[in-house]
Amino acid sequence: MVKTKVKYLFKVEVIIKKIKYKKEICAILDIDGVLWIGNSPGEGAVKFLDSLHSDDIPFCLLSNTCNVSKDKRFKELRDAGFKLESEQLITAVEVTKDWLLETGVKTIMYLGTQDAFKDLQTSFVVKNTKPVDAVVIGDFFTNYERSLLNNATKAVIAGATLVAMHRNPRWFDGIEWYVDNGFWVAGLEYVTGKKAIVLGKPYQNAYQAAMNRLGKSKSCSKDVIFISDDIMFDLKGAKDFDLRTVHFGSTETSQPWVDYYAKDYDSLLSLIRNG
Repeated sequence: MVKTKVKYLFKVEVIIKKIKYKKEICAILDIDGVLWIGNSPGEGAVKFLDSLHSDDIPFCLLSNTCNVSKDKRFKELRDAGFKLESEQLITAVEVTKDWLLETGVKTIMYLGTQDAFKDLQTSFVVKNTKPVDAVVIGDFFTNYERSLLNNATKAVIAGATLVAMHRNPRWFDGIEWYVDNGFWVAGLEYVTGKKAIVLGKPYQNAYQAAMNRLGKSKSCSKDVIFISDDIMFDLKGAKDFDLRTVHFGSTETSQPWVDYYAKDYDSLLSLIRNG
């Protein structure tokens, strides 16, 4: 009788230790092309995120969004039915703002949309002529001004740091491809002869911001799964950061370094649950 009780207690202790020392899997998800397809949530995306909540799987959304403010994108996601807290959404504007503050930038010239500008305007002195500490490039397509572009070029040549929210050449919303902000960044690099400091995906600051939000150190990168439909930029950057990678969507284009492929939300959920 005593032996049986000792054996039972030993088994319980082993189970408790396994639970205690089990690695906590976290997820970082791209938005466009994964949760958001075209102009609306992917079919089953809201339910998928609900499942992450019910399974107590920590996650955050990491987006190169820089054409709208974080508040506007957050409201769009919430209105569509996604259960999400503001801290779980990280945008390229937010990552850029944090870097500018950390490096002591005081004055900027801004090339981008007025809505996204809301996330920057209270933190910096904004000027349209040199001198400034930094020229910040966001989404300049809808607010293009040739005079401002000329002034930005002169400011960078005069010594301002050229800062880009991201530098991707194309953007895919899950249905269509579009020319992206890399168009403006490459052009300014060419005419000024200066390389931009890029802060959004696939550059390291973006992934570090997501890790910080999840409360994970770089040493825990293998406990974090990054999910995106973009192999050559988002996923390549995540792989370079040493995160585990999942390509979501069609498997027609594949790379040997991608860890997993998921063609739908059910298979994606299964991958995350299994760690």
